[in-house]
Amino acid sequence: MIECLCRAFGRRLCRLDSQPFHAFPAPQALAGTPDAEDQLRALGFGYRAKFVSQSARAIAERLGAEGLRQLRAVPYAEARKVLCSLPGVGAKVADCVCLMALDKAEAVPVDTHVWQIARQHYALQGLTHSPSLSAGDFFRGLWGSYAGWAQAVSTPSLAPAPGWPPPLTFRSRCTMPMSCRYLTASRICRIRALASRSV
Repeated sequence: MIECLCRAFGRRLCRLDSQPFHAFPAPQALAGTPDAEDQLRALGFGYRAKFVSQSARAIAERLGAEGLRQLRAVPYAEARKVLCSLPGVGAKVADCVCLMALDKAEAVPVDTHVWQIARQHYALQGLTHSPSLSAGDFFRGLWGSYAGWAQAVSTPSLAPAPGWPPPLTFRSRCTMPMSCRYLTASRICRIRALASRSV
């Protein structure tokens, strides 16, 4: 989907081995296109088309590019709150953006698999508030300031279903920006060490 989004709305960067590469589109590119939602549906975004186009419009009108950049400098809770105010953005998506794009290593994206693992392997039982916050708070208490990355490298090894998460191949599946793909080897080793101590 990301590649389709870039091709449809992003500016062309270059051509490599006859394959064109496009930049990730600025929010204004989507906000300024009257039929963006229809185009996104045609690209296979389904129910997400409405939220992507509305969020792009909200970002362009309320935050702008500078406002998005400034989210890197604010505390995690504040960045998460701003992101959750966008149409269709919930706790998990906000935490994914915080972790992978805003350098908030304490953000813990919690989906149903992570919640089940937290309950089964870490005895998180009987929590009454949001699973996303309670599991996130638990992992932050367990692993500290790198909880998001520690959770990312530890919970797949505890996954209940074979084949989860699906393998990534560089060209077709990996949608993270290049800057997010290159954690230093020492950081990965520290995160794995933290994760192995608590399992």
